[in-house]
Amino acid sequence: MPANPTDQPTRVALYARVSTLNKGQAPETQLRPPREYAQRRGFAVVDEYVD
Repeated sequence: MPANPTDQPTRVALYARVSTLNKGQAPETQLRPPREYAQRRGFAVVDEYVD
């Protein structure tokens, strides 16, 4: 349910930063929870950044 006056979903970008690809620190592992959160809240994920 959008909360802004234009009835458009809130646009968000997701960011993941990892210094190693082992021990569960892969970008995909870090991005899963924020993707799920955005979906539950009705946000529109417009981009994902990985550093």
